[in-house]
Amino acid sequence: MSAEPVLVTIELRFRTTEDPKQLGERVRESVAMIVGREHLEEFRVRVLPLVPKKPRGL
Repeated sequence: MSAEPVLVTIELRFRTTEDPKQLGERVRESVAMIVGREHLEEFRVRVLPLVPKKPRGL
């Protein structure tokens, strides 16, 4: 007997000085290998700076 399909969301946050796009691509590829490329519904990378921007013109 097979289980009914479900949609799973996993959230994680980490700090890095590496290229976030490259890290996101590595994570996406890993997830695709785990669940199967055809089952990966959505993948998003959101980057938030941890250092405030310096004011312009000073």
